[in-house]
Amino acid sequence: MGTETPQEQKSTYEYMSEKGSIKAIIVDDSLQARKLLRLMLEDLCPEVTLLGEAENVAEGLVLIKTHEPDVVFLDIEMPGKSGLQMAEELIATKVSSQVVFTTAYNSYAINAFRLSAIDYLLKPIQEDQLIEAVEKIKLFASLKNSVERLGALSQNLNEEKASVLSIPIQGGFEYLSLDDIEYFEAEGSYVRIVSSNQKPKIVSKNLKYFETALESTRNFVRTHRSYLVNMNFVHSYSKSEGGVLLLKSHQNIPISRERKQGVLEYLK
Repeated sequence: MGTETPQEQKSTYEYMSEKGSIKAIIVDDSLQARKLLRLMLEDLCPEVTLLGEAENVAEGLVLIKTHEPDVVFLDIEMPGKSGLQMAEELIATKVSSQVVFTTAYNSYAINAFRLSAIDYLLKPIQEDQLIEAVEKIKLFASLKNSVERLGALSQNLNEEKASVLSIPIQGGFEYLSLDDIEYFEAEGSYVRIVSSNQKPKIVSKNLKYFETALESTRNFVRTHRSYLVNMNFVHSYSKSEGGVLLLKSHQNIPISRERKQGVLEYLK
């Protein structure tokens, strides 16, 4: 119940691809930044109709209530309430608009965005990144799950360490507890995510993506070009075959020569 068929999702995508079919607003305290993004959208993304601009959170919330946009391009760093605080208000009011954060800083929040499947644009915004972001908006339009993804972001930002990983699945997203993930394994251009309490998941991302997103979560260690391991699941270390980790699940994880020192330092 409430789940769209693939044909319905395709129709939504096709509708969102029409000229002027994506309703958007910009919330940014910088007049120059708003102007630049507006001109880029007009030039590169004709399917986006800009309904308004705001220079602070209060004005942005009024615009959202008035226009019910499909997407909000939201600056993180603003005087008064920040974009992240505005996102908390969107969660509380269950606003369905998608959010694309914009920021001039490669800040601590970026990895939380990645883990939570929330899109962001680094300033100065690059043309290809903006086009890619708009394509994602069209693809996610039928899912109606922006509140859940923002909730995952809030959880990852407000706890001492990130705890939730959002992964795309057919028809939406699935939310995995990082504490339950044993390891990530590269399989070509995909990654297999192995958890202690459910079947493995296959995700169309490379291993470097997850390594970067989890760099502030100390217990995830890259042991090999093909493995990123949750060290909380390590049972023992063996020197055989150049170095192997035995997990509590009896899985053997190889350690490459260039990664060995870092693994041994963690195990001290």
